Formats: sequence, structure tokens, C-alpha cells
Amino acid sequence: MLISKFTEGCVEQVFDTDKQAWVSQKFVAGGDCTYATGGDEINCQDFADRVIGKREPYLPFDMVQP
Repeated sequence: MLISKFTEGCVEQVFDTDKQAWVSQKFVAGGDCTYATGGDEINCQDFADRVIGKREPYLPFDMVQP
């Protein structure tokens, strides 16, 4: 089964006017997230019950820098 996690947040991108280039970016995650499978939302406990160890695995919000 595939479970999708949707996290609210925003992206900060920094442009250097002296260099005339983007110099950095980062994703700032909010506290709210939802889980879904096959387009249908499921609750967090349903997700935890399906994961080995019964706790949510962590995946960092890596963004490739310019």
C-alpha cells in the first residue's frame, strides 16, 4: 500500500541582486499534515498502525541549492 503525506508550508528563496542569481532556498514546514491512500484521506493513527515500530518514519525536506 502506498501512503502519501501532505505537509503545509512555504518555500523561502533568496535572490542576490549583486550576483544576479538565486543563492539559496529552504522549505519551512508547517505543523499540519494529512495522510492519504488512493486519494482517500486516512488518520495519523491508521498510518502509524501500518508502520513497523508503530511510529512515523522521518524523511527530511531536502531541497537542492542553486
